[in-house]
Amino acid sequence: MVVPAGARARAAGLRSRVDFADLSRPFVIAHRGGSLQVPEHTMEGYRFAVDQGLEVLEQDVVTLADGGLGVMHDGTVDRMTTSSGNVADHTSVTWEQLEIDASVILGGGWPDGLRPPLFEDVLTEFGNRVLLCAEAKSGDAMGPMIDALERHGISPASVLLQSFALTDCRLARSRGWGVIWLGSTDVARAAAEGIGWIGPPAGRLTSAICTAAHAAGVKVACYTVNRRHQRDDVIAAGVDAIFSDDPRYIAGDAGRRASDLFARQTWLPGMLPDTSRGRFHPDDSSWGLDVSDTVHSTLMGFLAPLDPAVFTLHLDVRVDGTCRRSGGSVLLSTDDHPYRPSSRSSPGVNGYLFTVRGDGSLDVQRVVDGVATTLASSTGGTAPLPGTYVQLRITVTASELTFTRTDTAGQTLTVADATCRPVPVVHLGSAFAGVRFRDVVLS
Repeated sequence: MVVPAGARARAAGLRSRVDFADLSRPFVIAHRGGSLQVPEHTMEGYRFAVDQGLEVLEQDVVTLADGGLGVMHDGTVDRMTTSSGNVADHTSVTWEQLEIDASVILGGGWPDGLRPPLFEDVLTEFGNRVLLCAEAKSGDAMGPMIDALERHGISPASVLLQSFALTDCRLARSRGWGVIWLGSTDVARAAAEGIGWIGPPAGRLTSAICTAAHAAGVKVACYTVNRRHQRDDVIAAGVDAIFSDDPRYIAGDAGRRASDLFARQTWLPGMLPDTSRGRFHPDDSSWGLDVSDTVHSTLMGFLAPLDPAVFTLHLDVRVDGTCRRSGGSVLLSTDDHPYRPSSRSSPGVNGYLFTVRGDGSLDVQRVVDGVATTLASSTGGTAPLPGTYVQLRITVTASELTFTRTDTAGQTLTVADATCRPVPVVHLGSAFAGVRFRDVVLS
């Protein structure tokens, strides 16, 4: 299990000097600042991450037209801002005039009008206070990045540089900076070059790679891990560090919640897209998925019953769709494998799918290795009025499942089935409809 280092940071406060050598292994790196909870690569997002106790912030650093260094992942500004065009065409002045579409990118919860930072801004505020993991995103960025670090008096012990290019890694090492050779599994070459870290994608990581790396004095960081079942696999393989877009969820330092916080309209740890991520609706303090012509699901990783063997889930659901196939769903699964029902490609998913249809009827299905089988269905339900919520209750015991619509009398499905236990992981979804959820409570 990952050591929740953030808890220690909150207890002790930020130190005047930080050092990667102080971290327990494996540690978690907030990829792009933790881009599933915050607007990626913004000062506001970095501050939020630090306030949450995260100790390592990642930056993607690009060279601008005037030699300045901007922080942004993409080669264009199209996805992140209200403008368009190439990053490299901007000067430091025009860079700071860009506006980030934070609420659009995340689906609510953050204001628009944020600015992408310069690398200088990051170093001024966070240098020697927070561990930094900066990638040379453009081919000519590594030298200027090191110049900026040295100009700001940043301790090499508090920085890990990164690059996919071996030439960049050599440059960093020649100037006395630690570096991760991204994408590489070539342990022998890394050791021969004096490169202290390799950074393969999680899908290529094996225990043999980690064993060989450690024998050669090389450490291993992998990217990008956002699910706990993936985290458990890479930890078992022997990884030293994990890049994550949802670092608090991966670190296991997010706490256990028995109810939703949708009224806050902010993203919580573990709200991950199985197929879609949805968005917040400020008019009624709900979260949901828009109307579509397929089936969607989203993990609610922050939700967990106190007793995963026996619990009851209450929730209000609004289904903006009236055909027999439309509906809102709850998947209770054994772990956090993504559920992608429309593509029938959900290996590893085991649990139960509960659906309330647009006509008011109920379904219960058992899901084994991603394949759903109907266990029970109701007919003749009362269709909810447009724009109204129905109240649902799902009860799980060791041998039985009960699915009840509590806003109408006599609508209950009871199924004797113990195939999948425990089922502590909650996913919320939609089928051919716009669906909203609120007042989700586990007891």
